Amino acid sequence: MTQTDPHWWTATETLAALQARRIGAVELLDHMLDRQARHGAAVNAVVEVQADQARAEARAYDAGARRGALAGLPMTIKDTFEVAGFGCTGGIPELAGHRSPADADAVAELRKAGAVVWGKTNVPLAASDHQSYNPLHGVTRNPWNPDRTVGGSSGGAGAALAAGLTALELGSDIGGSIRVPAHYCGVWGHKPSYGIVPQRGHVPPMPGTLTDSALSVCGPMARSAADLDLALGLLTAAPTEGWHLRLPEARVTGLTGARIAVWTGGNPVDPDYAAAIHGFAGDLARAGAKVTPLDAAPLPLDGDSDLYIALLFATIGADLPPEALDAYATAAAAFPADSLPARVARATKSSHGHYMHLYERQQRHIAAWAAWFQSFDALICPVAMNVAFPHQTEDGHGPIPQMFRTLAVGNEERPYMENLFWPGIATLAHLPATARPLPGKVHGMPAGIQIIGPAFGDRTTLALARAMDAAFGGFSPPPGF
Repeated sequence: MTQTDPHWWTATETLAALQARRIGAVELLDHMLDRQARHGAAVNAVVEVQADQARAEARAYDAGARRGALAGLPMTIKDTFEVAGFGCTGGIPELAGHRSPADADAVAELRKAGAVVWGKTNVPLAASDHQSYNPLHGVTRNPWNPDRTVGGSSGGAGAALAAGLTALELGSDIGGSIRVPAHYCGVWGHKPSYGIVPQRGHVPPMPGTLTDSALSVCGPMARSAADLDLALGLLTAAPTEGWHLRLPEARVTGLTGARIAVWTGGNPVDPDYAAAIHGFAGDLARAGAKVTPLDAAPLPLDGDSDLYIALLFATIGADLPPEALDAYATAAAAFPADSLPARVARATKSSHGHYMHLYERQQRHIAAWAAWFQSFDALICPVAMNVAFPHQTEDGHGPIPQMFRTLAVGNEERPYMENLFWPGIATLAHLPATARPLPGKVHGMPAGIQIIGPAFGDRTTLALARAMDAAFGGFSPPPGF
């Protein structure tokens, strides 16, 4: 397999080939559909295909009837986004028969730009796990090792990118759901600053809901930082009810002189993974960046994991019926009162007054980060506690089984839900974070970093990721694909 194969082209490379007429939109779509037919079962990333609808759209682009920045690009979409003509389940059995009457707002922007959506990709039940499996569509397997998870909740998206089934994806992220699959699958993902990409049409919450989540974002996944940059520009292009977004220009144009802090302490992390990040930090310094390894956590991180868990599960709990809230409480009764499961269960039953208290603490936290980023352009840190771990799917679906699970981190077992801590740094503070792979592997698996920037500093984190792509190379396919 070579990078000259169309299924390994980046989205940018694919669009250049389409525009130069080196390949037609229908020809390319048929190539991707054939690849899905031959290799899709090995990973179970794509859970629905609408070939006729996609082929009709591709023919229109070949005929010159439609144009756009993504004209003729075949792609898949995470099965938490409404796409007209497709089902949308979010892995929830009660939505097995739901068909989308219209596109989610973010999907509409991609399709308006010319994207040809041909498939939907797998997620965990209600998009609520760092594994992607559900009662409707089964388990998605990592292209690098089928015995390992792909992450979640955009796990099908990450696997489809890694397996050469799509060049661009649309993910969503509240607990690392873009960044963790990118890290586990060796691809790229961008968690935007909060609020800059529309959420309407994302499931969960249930179809038809108009209220945005207080923490969740929607953003692109791809096989290069240039593709993330392109997609984010399209996702943020539409004016919204009287206001127009104008993101600040990137603080840096390359690695030279970039002020980068590196931190791998405080939260649990595999020692070999942490060592790989510090090794990469040395590479960045040799490339001209001003790298500062941090011996202590950045000041804004004091107490951030407790606040994040409280806000995250208060947000989740607000949409749950009484029997689901009781299930959290029942599960938590098996643990000490100060344990993570107990804190999670209490948070799901937060009152409105308590939630507003948490919201005020979050705003102070955001302000503290704004001051911290006066001294740095970016913070590099782990995406999760470890690389992709072996599947843990036999104990049920959803958050309750996760309260009892553990993950091996170095020589110790850590609570499974502590895997939320590293991605929670950017989520809690509404900060942009770009995930990209490290140049080498850790324990034989891909491993990534997250590049966290100041509020609305999306162009800065993407510019740094693009510079890293240029300096250290891009995507490498998994063996056998």
